Amino acid sequence: MRRIGSLIGMMLLALGLSGGAALAQDATPIAGTPFTPVATGLTTPRGFTWGSDGTLYVALGGSGGSTAATEEAPTTAILGPFLGGATGAVARIANGCPVAVATGFPSTKDAMGEILGAEDVAFLSGVLYVSSDGGGPVHGNPDAPSGVYKVNEDGTIALVADLSAWLRANPVKTAPGDYDPDADGYRMVADPAAGALWVLEPNSGGVLSVKPDGTVTRIADLSDGHPVPSAIALDPKGGVFIGTLTAVPFPDGAAKVIHVAADGTVTDVWTGLTTVTGVAVGPDGTLYAAEMSTNNLTEPPFLNFNTGKVVKQTGPATSEDVATGLPLPVALGFGPDGGLYVSLPAIGADGGQGMIVEVTGAAVTPAAASCSPVPETISPAASPVASPVA
Repeated sequence: MRRIGSLIGMMLLALGLSGGAALAQDATPIAGTPFTPVATGLTTPRGFTWGSDGTLYVALGGSGGSTAATEEAPTTAILGPFLGGATGAVARIANGCPVAVATGFPSTKDAMGEILGAEDVAFLSGVLYVSSDGGGPVHGNPDAPSGVYKVNEDGTIALVADLSAWLRANPVKTAPGDYDPDADGYRMVADPAAGALWVLEPNSGGVLSVKPDGTVTRIADLSDGHPVPSAIALDPKGGVFIGTLTAVPFPDGAAKVIHVAADGTVTDVWTGLTTVTGVAVGPDGTLYAAEMSTNNLTEPPFLNFNTGKVVKQTGPATSEDVATGLPLPVALGFGPDGGLYVSLPAIGADGGQGMIVEVTGAAVTPAAASCSPVPETISPAASPVASPVA
């Protein structure tokens, strides 16, 4: 298995359903913690961050396209065919609605409805960087590789690190059964002290350092056992915290958060978690995690929709619920106002049904319910579905 959507895709394949169809079966969240939408109209929302002026920026995976792949990989036999396009984007949030900052990032959609595209955003020395794993020939984007891009002042984009090429030249020790050489660049965080970006490659299980000059270094190889590193947060004391998703059937309590130091030392710091898709460090240093689905099943459909949680650490292997009843939360972060925010859902928002919600009760202004998606993120081949949080 590889990233979040691919794992869901395997589940949907077992059911004979598309992502949209499966979500539409259960479109109302279960009773849980109230949350406030602060941004709506998002096309496959992923990681987000804030600029120095407090503006919220979000990576939009887009909706794939209609260009067929020109190369096959082990993942093709499992999840293909892939159809690529340039529908990934980055948006800033104004009055609760997305406004395009940069468009044209590679995006792809597989046969299960999974979207890979612009996956995370980070500011380093005032420059906005974007990680995208929807590129490369396996994904139907042979001229736009997966990797790390920067956004120029005029809104154009420039490739900083071609991770499609880098992974082919630098494989991990234990390749997964669904190996995808174009799957890099999923989650990313800026490290100002190091002058570099930490970037995860969830499919292969690597932790990378990418510098603004394009230098790429693998800090740690986590491929053994295929834990699927799926979330990352900077440790203010040095290194990063990384959350694991685990693979099907997503056993409850099998996921964890590890610490990876700059020298590659790996240490378990929080165990007993489930399907971690987001990690954040609170103002007081407490760790928080987003769990995509809880009380998971041993047979298809494996996941329980609308059982996602945000939890905080209370001990090495214990946690306390902060928010419950979330539909497939996919990224987590504290805002400059001290509020805790989550993007969702992980799959089923390629028609603009995604949102960012605030879950800690801070005084925020709710987003308008009628925001339109960024037009460039909607592929003519996209199939809008009912919002899972309607």
